Amino acid sequence: MKKIHPTARISDSAFIEDNVYIGENSEIGEETYIGYGAYIGPNVKIGMKNKIYPYAVVGTPPQHLDHKESDTTYVEIGDENIIREFATIHSGTVVGGGVTRIGNKNYIMAYAHVGHDSKVGNGCVLTSFCALAGHSEVGDRTVFGGFSGTHQFVRVGKFVMIGAASFPAKDVPPFVLVAGVEARIAGLNLVGLRRAGVPSSEIEKLKEAFRIYVASDEKIEQVAEIIKQIDPSSQYICEFYEFLVSKSKRGFLKKHLKDEMSVR
Repeated sequence: MKKIHPTARISDSAFIEDNVYIGENSEIGEETYIGYGAYIGPNVKIGMKNKIYPYAVVGTPPQHLDHKESDTTYVEIGDENIIREFATIHSGTVVGGGVTRIGNKNYIMAYAHVGHDSKVGNGCVLTSFCALAGHSEVGDRTVFGGFSGTHQFVRVGKFVMIGAASFPAKDVPPFVLVAGVEARIAGLNLVGLRRAGVPSSEIEKLKEAFRIYVASDEKIEQVAEIIKQIDPSSQYICEFYEFLVSKSKRGFLKKHLKDEMSVR
């Protein structure tokens, strides 16, 4: 038996198993599958060709002391995501912008959690028991290992690999590896970059940018300008630069494993 609110809009090609709840004003896109016992709260928009496995929970109220039952907040999920059993994605908060947003083609494994007002890009992997705190931002093709996560308001750039049990409390620039319970930068994410087809010439430029980033004692704005001069026409160098000059609430992670850096 399903319980679907009369205001919910569900595509004719969506497949909804038994014992699923879908709340008020929610929307389920074409060819999306929702497994047995899943809970989709109010004001959740889910795009096309998603797979939401049994007992996943999407769109319950945020874990935020200032949230009121009368607040109307949202979850937006793109296309072709996989959300496995018992994963949880909470709605936004009024004070945080009101929307928790998941992009396209992400893999959110069993028991992973996405907190209120978080933004996850495209092609990311959140391994089981990963937890993103409220207001986190995650760039495209970033991978979180098991039992890892973020402190609230932390931004993680694209093509980052966060190792198992590592919880960065500061912003993580793009293209790097993070390891350790006390989060430290361990090098460039060379495997991720090569798998994505980033040219070797661009990887060499990022190696130089990485060395400058971890070695410099200058203010972050000055470090960013030095990095930009490596090649202002490089897409990847510009993305590194833009991340460093964008507004940060937590500061930037610079602790690193000097003896284990993968950049040589």
